[in-house]
Amino acid sequence: MKTYLLMVLLILSSMYNRSLAQGDGEIIVQKKGLGFAYYQHGRQISKKQLLHILDQHPEARQELQKGNRNSLPASLLSYAGGILITYPMSKQLAGSQPNWLISGAGASLLTFSIPFAGARMKREHRAIYVYNEGLRYASKPQPDIRLGYAFNRATLIFTF
Repeated sequence: MKTYLLMVLLILSSMYNRSLAQGDGEIIVQKKGLGFAYYQHGRQISKKQLLHILDQHPEARQELQKGNRNSLPASLLSYAGGILITYPMSKQLAGSQPNWLISGAGASLLTFSIPFAGARMKREHRAIYVYNEGLRYASKPQPDIRLGYAFNRATLIFTF
């Protein structure tokens, strides 16, 4: 009788430990090539899915909004720089004399866009950090285990 009770308690405690060991949905960032890869629950998620997940968390959303302020200048400078770099190259391919100063101006615009893009990426990673910290400090469910005797038998109540 005692061995059966001990076996039941052992099985229930192992189930309890396993339920607390399950992943809580943290987002993991890994450097991959020139960019980053994002993982949740062991599978890779896209940038769009990442932004949707972070948008649901209030503090992470504030960080994303701060980062989006840098998005417009980064995009404008990089597109303008790309156009100014390719324009003299297309002139060269067409057979006329290109003005390489325009290409140099485009390269400088691309160089000026790097800090804005870096600041946006830094804010996105900060939002992921805030999201993960919120998950770590969320309260875990408190299971209730009651063991007692009723008349001529033992009772075990496990509520979660």
